[in-house]
Amino acid sequence: MIDTKIYDLDIVFASFGKEVYSNEYANTIREQNLSMTTEKIWNWIPQAGFQEKVLCNDADILIIGGRRGGGKSLSMLLAPLRNISNPHFLCVGFRKEEADIQRGLWAASKPVYMSVGESRETDFSWKFSSGATIRFEHLQNEQEVDRRFRGVEVPFMIIDELTQISFKTFFTLLASNRNTVGIRNQFIGSCNPVDNTHWLYKFLSWYIDEETGIIRSDRNGKKRYFFKYGDTINEVMWGDSKEEVYKKAKQYIDSIWDEANEESGLTKYDLINSLCFIEGEYSQNKIFIKRDPTYLGNLAQQGGVQSYKDIKGLWGIGEGGNCEISADDFQRLFTNTAQGTGKIYAIADVALTRDEFLIGAFDGNHLFDIECFVNVGSETAVTLVRKFLNKHHIREENFAFDSDGIGNYLKEPFHAGLGGSIPFNNNSASSDNKIWYNLKAECAERFILAIREGNISIEPELQRRIMPDGKTLREHLEEQRRVLVRKVNSTGKYQLISKPEMKVLLGSKRSPDEIDMMLMQQIFKINNKTGEFKGIGLLRFL
Repeated sequence: MIDTKIYDLDIVFASFGKEVYSNEYANTIREQNLSMTTEKIWNWIPQAGFQEKVLCNDADILIIGGRRGGGKSLSMLLAPLRNISNPHFLCVGFRKEEADIQRGLWAASKPVYMSVGESRETDFSWKFSSGATIRFEHLQNEQEVDRRFRGVEVPFMIIDELTQISFKTFFTLLASNRNTVGIRNQFIGSCNPVDNTHWLYKFLSWYIDEETGIIRSDRNGKKRYFFKYGDTINEVMWGDSKEEVYKKAKQYIDSIWDEANEESGLTKYDLINSLCFIEGEYSQNKIFIKRDPTYLGNLAQQGGVQSYKDIKGLWGIGEGGNCEISADDFQRLFTNTAQGTGKIYAIADVALTRDEFLIGAFDGNHLFDIECFVNVGSETAVTLVRKFLNKHHIREENFAFDSDGIGNYLKEPFHAGLGGSIPFNNNSASSDNKIWYNLKAECAERFILAIREGNISIEPELQRRIMPDGKTLREHLEEQRRVLVRKVNSTGKYQLISKPEMKVLLGSKRSPDEIDMMLMQQIFKINNKTGEFKGIGLLRFL
């Protein structure tokens, strides 16, 4: 236990007769906790950073997590302790399954509460000397939640794994988050990232960068306000202040407001809730890192997208969001016999001053040449393409290029839309919009299937060609395999994750240029199947 001789109060609060620990004293406890060699901690205190932010937050609804290992469970268990001197205080912690309570919050609560409360295993509850109670319950039958908690006052609620319950259950429980015992209500839920069809993704969408799937640093920990006027997650008015929300939801708020409430000092703004999301930081959970230094490595060893979701906090990708093609299947790309047909095509993944300008030549489905350039200007790009096409005697109508953004520079010189080159727009319609979300998704799935069937090949010497960053073409393709991830969407159509999300999976700002060029080659197969391979101007789906 800490030496009480170094006990110190903050001098500002002390001057008002309030006993508040100073930051210096808090840091002393943290340092001693970190230096302890035993499992038992006598002086529980939130660690600096994430845990401290959680316990200092005053939002009505606080949602925490996003990354694993940040210390969200301990944060939730420490939060209600500020109220245990109130004899009427009740905190209820929830988990979807009862078995998860026993090995989760209940097990985690024992070292925290054992020195100040009395436990009861039969109903997973803690009783404190004042009479305050903290207990844990399951939500296995969500149909019974309304019956179980209608009319019940629960001033403090915590939910472990908020993603496991429904939107309806969340707001049913919130209706019971009230009290007459003189304390501030609070609702804290923990979560891990979910796909973009989940209600919680939509509820927290303001905090999430839609392109990268990562929590925006400029919004992490910022408080927002909302009013739910309907039954669905889409029927919510949001704002940066209660005043802003009221302006947006005035007709709904006014319609349910009872003027008699004003006699009690209430206003229409009291119908508006505050919300805050705080992302956990594994690097700030120093005690956990010290006690289990292998945890991060074990997360990383999951491989695929799951490790990125857990470590980087990647939102918007489903539970099944792993690479669409295994490493073993992908190796066929490098071992197949040449899949040439005598028809020569060229594909360019266009980048000027950013990333790489990449152009490859295919004999049917066999990649036999590639050139890569960096820091290319628009005029230089035209010259390089023309030189490459002449080198292999490739006609303009057999040349396709990435036309998103800067690729537009190539349209006019190579007669796009006039029976000439084919501008490839990722978001153009697929040949069957009931199956594929867009053209890129169709090309990606066809590319994956073609590899599995052994229908795509790369010249062996070309596989060993050194790219500008020092890696071989094969090394780049093997690394970029991981970005071929299917994204969950509400339509059920086949869709790939976005380019920014791909960059996150690659762990860099570099685009997956080589894999993009390879899958774009499928445009020629699609065109042939439609019987309209006469240039972009005649393609009905572009």
